[in-house]
Amino acid sequence: MDKFMENKWVMRIIALLLAILLYTSVSVEKGDFKKEKNPSPKANSEVITDVPLDLYYDSDNLVVSGAPEKVNVMVEGPTSIVQPTKTMRDFQLYVDLRDLGIGRHQVKIKSKGLSDKLQAKIEPAFISVDIQEKVTKEFKVEAEFNSAILAEGFEAESPTVQPKTVKITGAKNIIDQITYVKATIDVRGEVDKTVTREAQVRVLDRELNKLNVTVNPSTVDVTLPVKNPSKTVPISINKTGTPPEGVKILDVSADPKQITIYGKQDVLDSINELDLPLDVSKIEKDSTIEVPVKLQDGLNKASVDKVKVKVDVEKTETKTFSNLQVAERGVGDQYNMTILSPEKGQVDLTVTGPSEIVDQLSADDFKLYVDASDLEAGDHSLKIQIDSPGDNFSTQLSDDTMKIRLEEKQ
Repeated sequence: MDKFMENKWVMRIIALLLAILLYTSVSVEKGDFKKEKNPSPKANSEVITDVPLDLYYDSDNLVVSGAPEKVNVMVEGPTSIVQPTKTMRDFQLYVDLRDLGIGRHQVKIKSKGLSDKLQAKIEPAFISVDIQEKVTKEFKVEAEFNSAILAEGFEAESPTVQPKTVKITGAKNIIDQITYVKATIDVRGEVDKTVTREAQVRVLDRELNKLNVTVNPSTVDVTLPVKNPSKTVPISINKTGTPPEGVKILDVSADPKQITIYGKQDVLDSINELDLPLDVSKIEKDSTIEVPVKLQDGLNKASVDKVKVKVDVEKTETKTFSNLQVAERGVGDQYNMTILSPEKGQVDLTVTGPSEIVDQLSADDFKLYVDASDLEAGDHSLKIQIDSPGDNFSTQLSDDTMKIRLEEKQ
């Protein structure tokens, strides 16, 4: 046994086997330790939307346009890191423009604060920006309004603005495009008096496109003076319809005699009197009637809503006297006169007037005649004349002319 152990080859073989056994044991232990200490994490990915994009530049002297306000980023890595990153948003996306000059540039969006165990993909990865010199200019503000907000008949004078001017800051090439600086007054409901409202200042180019600039102040006070023009005109009563039989309208009068109307100036200028219709078809006696005032388009108010109209009437009667003889006057002694028409020289006379007067009239109260003075021989058509006892009634003949023939006596 001692000899066996003293053999150098035996010892070499034993040493080799021990070395192999030791190496295998250590390797297995190291592998198991790593497996327990660093297990493979579960991978995950999420898209974080609407992340604010920060810009680094000289904001005192430059203006940057073209950059989006927000971008999206997809992060990929262990769930234990992805989810808190999405929830906390404790990182920053930015572009650094401080070393760039005036003009257009394509720049890459960078991130700060993301874990180095995450892979990030920003969308978009690059953006195009325009860097321009910052300029501030003072502009006058023009006030405007929609005339549709005015109540019927009301008119507006030129609106005023306070302050009258604003300072506008922006890129020089944008400032040069400014054509209009407007403030529009916005009022709910109809306007029937002077109003003042705060209005947003809008900066527009020639095509009325809104420009990306900063306005100071961004709002102004717009005052819209509103007036209600008026005019005083006489009232005219316009009789309509036909009075009942036996009734005559003697007079109509309005109280008040004048009225003040309100409305648009051009409509007022076209009105010289206010016509009020009065239906007389049912008036049989002296009456006082309230007539409503109706206003045409463009007018909104009158000093009174109703007008009292006094109506004086007269009861009338009609009487006819038949076959009254027409006499001839002025026929020269050298002529013989023959009546050609009407037959027998007789006509009917109709008298219309107040009942108390017509009742007292008779045929004897009227004399009918024709005047043949200074006429020569021949046929003549003469107007029949009436001698009557008064003029407070009307007369009408069945035939108001007489045809005669004058012949010289033999």
